[in-house]
Amino acid sequence: AGDDPGAMAAVSAPAERVAALLDGSGVVIANDNAPGQAVISGATRTVDAAVDALAAEGLSARRIPVACAFHSPLVAAAEQALSAVLASRDVTAPRFPVYANSTAAPYPGTPDEVRRTLAAQVASPVRFAEQIEAMYAAGARTFIEAGPGRVLTGLVHRILGDRPHVAVPCDVP
Repeated sequence: AGDDPGAMAAVSAPAERVAALLDGSGVVIANDNAPGQAVISGATRTVDAAVDALAAEGLSARRIPVACAFHSPLVAAAEQALSAVLASRDVTAPRFPVYANSTAAPYPGTPDEVRRTLAAQVASPVRFAEQIEAMYAAGARTFIEAGPGRVLTGLVHRILGDRPHVAVPCDVP
C-alpha cells in the first residue's frame, strides 16, 4: 500500500454527481474538466472499486494511463519537493493574466505567490471548466492548446458550447 502510486479514471458524468456517489470512498475529484466529464484520483484499489461502483450506477468510467494519482492527497508530498525546486528558480509575476487551473483565476502578482500556486497544483484539483468560464468572462475568445493532442480543445468546445470562441490544437498527429 505504501508503494502504491495511485491511479486515475475518467468518468462521463458531472463532477458533482460523481462526488456524491463516491463520498467517503477515499477517491477525490481530481479534474472537473467539462460538463459531464470528471476525473477521479486515489489509491489504485479505491479507484478500481470506484470505477466498478460508478459502472453499477450506469456511468461510463475508465482508468487512464498515468504515473500516479495526480491532483490528490496521495501526491501531497510532491508539493514540498516542487516548492524546493521552485525556490531555487527565477520566477517573475506574469505580465498579463495567466490562469492557474487549481484556482481558476489569474496567477498572483508576486514571485513567491506564483511559486506557492505552482507547487500547490500538483495535489490540488484541476478546475478546468471553471477556469475556461473565468477566462471567457474576462474576454478570452481564442484558446490555443500547446500540448500534444486535442483533448483540451475538445473540452473548451464542450464548456463554451455555442458561445463565440475559437479553440485550436497546435500539436496533433
